[in-house]
Amino acid sequence: MTGADQALVRPYTRGDRAGVRRIYGDDRYARPALNRRYRGYAEYLADTMSYYTDYEPESALVAAVGDEVVGALLGAVDTERCNRITDERVRPLVRRRCLRGDYGWPGWLLANVITDIASFNVPRPPVDLGRYPAHLHIGVAEAWQRRGVGTRLMERFISDLRERGAPGLHLYASSFNWKGAAFYRKLGLEVLGQFHWRLHDGERLRPVTEIVFGMALGGVQ
Repeated sequence: MTGADQALVRPYTRGDRAGVRRIYGDDRYARPALNRRYRGYAEYLADTMSYYTDYEPESALVAAVGDEVVGALLGAVDTERCNRITDERVRPLVRRRCLRGDYGWPGWLLANVITDIASFNVPRPPVDLGRYPAHLHIGVAEAWQRRGVGTRLMERFISDLRERGAPGLHLYASSFNWKGAAFYRKLGLEVLGQFHWRLHDGERLRPVTEIVFGMALGGVQ
């Protein structure tokens, strides 16, 4: 029996929140050193993704084995709504928690600032949100990768979007996680463009190529 057969893909429920936060608090590809060095970094990362569980849980999916969440897809049907609520509610929450010391010493903030400065005014290819209004993030626990879990999460999300009449979706894949880009190409997503930026990983600046993928679903325009 394969991993995909063992893992049940289903809609997110409130009881899955802690498991989803564990997956999205893992920064093994971009900043593993910061993950190891700072106790509160994983909590900070999970909070930055809290729009999807707290404001649009109906668009989230999990892959579960019993009570354990081994994969999660966090989606948004309307990217403009997601961006607006993130700016108005999620980012202020994260700032307040930082100032209160909820994450402990936030030593990763310097890496964030250096990244922002290094990538300031980097031109990005525009995404036509009329054609590709939905977007998503996928996270799968390391032990469950390359076992079909991500594919089933994507297939279920695409099916759900079609039922809801969404015309298309888009997403971003970074070169520091080459497996992600290969996965989306294998699924047949179209490359909409790419751009280059630099990430400070807590030790040094690294060049990153960001690929923008899209998929038209034939929903209502």
